[in-house]
Amino acid sequence: MLFPARLLNPDNRFFRAKHWEAGGAIYQRVFRVRRWKDALPELSDIFKKLFSKKRIRTFDAEYLHSYIIESCRAELTHFCIIGLSFLFPLWAGFSVSLFIIYISIFLNLPFIIIQRYNRPRIQKLLARSKHVFAGIKAEDLSY
Repeated sequence: MLFPARLLNPDNRFFRAKHWEAGGAIYQRVFRVRRWKDALPELSDIFKKLFSKKRIRTFDAEYLHSYIIESCRAELTHFCIIGLSFLFPLWAGFSVSLFIIYISIFLNLPFIIIQRYNRPRIQKLLARSKHVFAGIKAEDLSY
């Protein structure tokens, strides 16, 4: 929550979808992200005051924009956790450090993949929502 808003700009080169990601489709093709993404925990499940990214609650443009910003926050947080794991060699042995780095990557990469998969899709939805979904809530579209 301490990251300044200027770091969370979805148009920033770091967060912007790359051409090779094909709007997030690469993550479905390679990792089958839709199959497992809902099974992973989210911090908002524990801390109810945090913005939940499990489900889209409304198609309101302001909400979708908040969702995109929060996905940037989540991605940056997980990258920072991985980055901090590379400090372990400063005080731990080589094999312990390699283990910590491996675990950090293994545990955080799935969350980064989810953000990289969802954000372009939500951005596309936001672009469309300004015209198509104006005033419609997600629950109005349920079966």
